[in-house]
Amino acid sequence: MSDVVNIVAISRVTLSGSHDSLPQLLGLSRHRLRVKRPYIPKLKTKRSMNQFSGYFMRLENGTVTVFESGKVVSNGLKHWSDMVTVNDQFASYLMVHLPQDVDFDLELPKIVNATGCRNLEKRIDLRKFSNSDPQASYEPEIFPNLQYTFIDGERVRGIVSKNGKIIVTGVKDSNKMNLFLDKLQEKIESM
Repeated sequence: MSDVVNIVAISRVTLSGSHDSLPQLLGLSRHRLRVKRPYIPKLKTKRSMNQFSGYFMRLENGTVTVFESGKVVSNGLKHWSDMVTVNDQFASYLMVHLPQDVDFDLELPKIVNATGCRNLEKRIDLRKFSNSDPQASYEPEIFPNLQYTFIDGERVRGIVSKNGKIIVTGVKDSNKMNLFLDKLQEKIESM
């Protein structure tokens, strides 16, 4: 029902048997690394030394950013199942490229944010909606869309555009994503 646009998940790699950082052990550098392995297509890494302390690895279903601390951030995931797939692809890469005397433990990823959208395919009067609900904020001079804040145990923000598109961000699972999209759609249709 909802089209998940982007999921961000975090995990951590713990190394034993080495004092080097994960990027050093993997030989990651500023240069692009191309590895031809059937289970890890289109693998590329790059790092901007002046701007960012992470190393990017592009995998089939998303991007993994590896930090020297061992933190691993998966980004650009389009489906909830991609989170596990990208984690497995990264674990396979570690098995092949880490020295044999180094053991690693890769935590299961934890979703920190997901963004979903839905198209109602109808025009919405944003001023009328903002006047009818205290949780809605519409200031077209500052931002062209209506902002809607859910306070339901966690801070979830919805953005509604005139053309009927709804974007929800701040959720951590598909059930809550659909719940918040349904709530927002119901409020719009009831006005």
